[in-house]
Amino acid sequence: MIKRPKECCEVGTYECAVPMPLRGRTRGIDLCVADIVSALNAATLTTVASCCGYGRMDGRIDLEDGRVLIVKFPTGPRGETGPAGGGME
Repeated sequence: MIKRPKECCEVGTYECAVPMPLRGRTRGIDLCVADIVSALNAATLTTVASCCGYGRMDGRIDLEDGRVLIVKFPTGPRGETGPAGGGME
């Protein structure tokens, strides 16, 4: 059984990625956006890339049709405040 991480990790690490089967391959999706990525793909809005922003910037999810969804957190994914935390500066 694959363990789901409890929180996001630092930039450049992948141990906190949630394994998700997408388009015939298992991909590591950042924990903070994994539920959204899963829902989009289940609704046939195919995702091609995603990043939670690691508390340093807004997250993003790129769709196959070229659209990009920006993910804003009320606070950063790990509870920090600042620009990635919903635009507070």
